[in-house]
Parts: sequence; C-alpha cells; structure tokens
Amino acid sequence: MNILDAILENIAEPFYAITFVVTLWRYPKYYNTPLKFFPIIIAYTLLNEVIAGILLKNPDLFILPINNFYSNYNYFIYNIYNIIYFLYFFLLFWKYIDNIIYKKLILIGSIVFTLISFINIFIQNIYNKPQIITYSFGSIFLIILILTYFNQIEWHQNKLNPTKNILFWIGWGLLIFYSGYLPIKLFKYFKASEYEAHINLYVWLKRFHLFLIPVMYTCFIIGFIKMKRNLKK
Repeated sequence: MNILDAILENIAEPFYAITFVVTLWRYPKYYNTPLKFFPIIIAYTLLNEVIAGILLKNPDLFILPINNFYSNYNYFIYNIYNIIYFLYFFLLFWKYIDNIIYKKLILIGSIVFTLISFINIFIQNIYNKPQIITYSFGSIFLIILILTYFNQIEWHQNKLNPTKNILFWIGWGLLIFYSGYLPIKLFKYFKASEYEAHINLYVWLKRFHLFLIPVMYTCFIIGFIKMKRNLKK
C-alpha cells in the first residue's frame, strides 16, 4: 500500500491547483455573482496546505517568527479557515435557495454558527486544539443546506439539466466530502486516547479521508467545465 499512500498523501495540492485554474478559466461566467469569491477560497486552501506541508517536512527551512507560530499553532490557522469556509458556503447557498422561510432559517443558522464559533474558543483552545463543536455544527448545517438546495431543483423537466448547473456539482462535492469526513473527524477526536488500539482502523480512515478530497474537487472541476451559461446573479 506504500504507493497508494504516497499518491493519496500528495494528491490534494494538484487538485487544488487544477481547480483554481479551471475556476479562473470560467470566471467570466460568474464574476458578478456570489460565486465570484470561489477562486479565492480555493487559493486560500492551496496556500494553507502548501505552507503546512513545507513547514512539516522542513521545520528549520525558514528562520522567521511566523515559522514558529505556524509550526506550534497550526490548529489556529485551520480553525480560522474552517469558519471562513463554512460562512462562505452558507452565504452561497442562501443566495440561491428560493423559499423565503428557508432563507430566514439559514440566516438564523449562520448566526448560531458564528456564536458557536465564538463560544467554542472558551471551551477549546483555538491555538492548539481543533474546534470540534464549530466544525461539527458547520458540517451538519452545510449538509442540510445542500439537501435543501437539491430539493428545489426541478429534476424532471426536460428543458432543465441540473448537470450543467455549477451549484449542483459544488453541492455534490461538499455533500460527499462532509458526509464522509465528519464521522471520521469525530471518531478521531473522541478516540484519540485509544490510537494504539485502533491503529489499523486509523490508517484506513486516513486513506478514506485523503480519497474524499480529490472526489470533492473532481466534482468542482466537472461543474465548472460543464457550465454553459452564466450563473444568475
């Protein structure tokens, strides 16, 4: 499994880069919509992963104060990233869900998520602990949001092809990833003290997690390639 593990360990960054290039290629079709910030989110993700990978493998490469900060407190970087990431997608799907009641509930849910993110800081140290409550609520709420959006798609109308809808593919990518990874994250968090007893399971869970990343970004890439019309404002 060494070859498979090596591929999975290094496959994410190329997918981020390819997705970023494709989003820029298709940018004229959505530059004036809420999706316009999507390339920034992808670039932000890629930057996080590249810096984390470099500093993990070469901790003494840079003699800078930021290096010590990032090495010792990289949870802080990802905790902030997750908050921004979730809030962006809450806003994106809120914009394209038609039902007024659902839109109000999404707004309330986003406010609750923001409050939970703030409260979680006092429960778990944001600098060196994963904000598990924030991540769990954000993942579950995003899954609900996506399913709500899917529910409004008129699947059976011949004139409407959802596979040419970029939000359809973004939704599927996010749904697959968070439905698969949230249980893994919760298991790893609550069973961390039993790592040695479940080491083989941990290895396979890590492989599955790393596999979910290219699956999600493949959905993004397909969506941007297949979109024919400009996304509505």
